[in-house]
Amino acid sequence: MRDGTRGQEPRSQDREAGSDDGWTLVELLISMTIFIGLLGIVFTILLNVSLQAKDNLARTRSVSEAQLGLMQIDRQVRSGNVISDPSVETLASSGVEPYYSLRVYTQTDGVFQCVQWRVIFAPGADVGALEYRSWRPDWTVVGGVRDWSVVARNVVRPAGTVIVDSDPSTWPPFYVDPASVAQANSAAQTIRVTLRLKDPEQRASSQPASVTSVLTGRNTVFGYPADKCGVVPPP
Repeated sequence: MRDGTRGQEPRSQDREAGSDDGWTLVELLISMTIFIGLLGIVFTILLNVSLQAKDNLARTRSVSEAQLGLMQIDRQVRSGNVISDPSVETLASSGVEPYYSLRVYTQTDGVFQCVQWRVIFAPGADVGALEYRSWRPDWTVVGGVRDWSVVARNVVRPAGTVIVDSDPSTWPPFYVDPASVAQANSAAQTIRVTLRLKDPEQRASSQPASVTSVLTGRNTVFGYPADKCGVVPPP
């Protein structure tokens, strides 16, 4: 009898060792909560990285367009004989308000011509475009006026109407120091070009990118007539 009882004890121990009671409901809920929390953190990080990459691509695209336009303006201004003061530009001559248009009598690549740049906004819009056109100085006789062409889009309107030197967001697209204008007898020698851009694909919280440069006309010191390119074709 004792021998039979002893023979059954190992089988009872084997059943206890092989038993598995599983997870309780509380443990399962805690594990699922932790797992879902980790997934939320991972997806949030991936979403932020994706949106930031999209912002960077959109910003790079806008800045590249503006830089190409700025390079062209730079070439024309550096070879410019007469740089008109942007503060005296009118709607009749440019279709935009003062400080939003620039006229240059230039000899880029040895060709004497009048060029005009402007940043124009649709009525009530805060995002506009940088446009360019050119004409021959004797256009009233021989013609040769080219239509406006868009060089860069998504140009943001400056903040406010008062120019604050320490705040680039208030700088207009084209600005000349009044002292420079007086020194050059109304033909500005140095001009500051500022373009602030924001692509529509950027998030609302993203700040516009700024492209700015101070350009100097090397030929304006030779005293060309300030009224060159003064007869402007209708905008």
